[in-house]
Amino acid sequence: MDINKGSFSLRNAIFPAIMTIISFLLFIGVYLYVTITAIEPYYLVGLVFAIPFICFGVVTYFTGIGQLKAVNSIIITIFLIIVLSIAMFIAFIFISIDAATTETTDIAKYERVMKHRGYPENLLISHFPEEIPDNARNIVFRYNPAFEMGGENFNLKFETDSESINNYIHHFSQVAKWIGKADASEAEENGILSGIFSGIGYEELPEDFTIYLIDSRSDGPVKWNHGMLSLVAISKEKNEIIFIAENW
Repeated sequence: MDINKGSFSLRNAIFPAIMTIISFLLFIGVYLYVTITAIEPYYLVGLVFAIPFICFGVVTYFTGIGQLKAVNSIIITIFLIIVLSIAMFIAFIFISIDAATTETTDIAKYERVMKHRGYPENLLISHFPEEIPDNARNIVFRYNPAFEMGGENFNLKFETDSESINNYIHHFSQVAKWIGKADASEAEENGILSGIFSGIGYEELPEDFTIYLIDSRSDGPVKWNHGMLSLVAISKEKNEIIFIAENW
């Protein structure tokens, strides 16, 4: 063994080598998950999941060149398995909670949000545009994922030209289940409650807006304690359109 000291051999490093391979495959899987499936990708933070692979790789290397005895290598590897498993589990939970509670307002991520939330098959948001139009101005976009008792919210507002507004009015007039004003009694009956438009800057919707209710549903024993709401509000005066979708 002294003759081979300094040259690498897996003969005594099989266990840490196996853990190196397993941890590398787990790193690839978890890293892809936190970067591809998350609305806000964790490109840098996700690299924390490479720590086990690096640690097991170091143990494998020093065992392979004879700097660590086989018995010590096994003890260290078992210790790392326990400690790193706990640490990586905590890191994954932290990232999961952060992803579930982070609001997205970046307009550039609009299409990513739509794609990740199942557009256009997701009926909750099927009335939203596939992408923000090129002629849109003064854009406001907010997305809040669902977490525990908190509901999922989609909010999009922008100004456009009169022709586009008229096209929107024509389309939603044909598909809306109810058309009216925010202060109408039917509005509250359909789940259009106070504060619905606060996410896009209106504590109370101005009178020049007409609401086009796409769908609404109340679930649970208390009306509107749980439910869903999809609507569009349009102002011809401002050439402004608002898309709302909530599931709470």
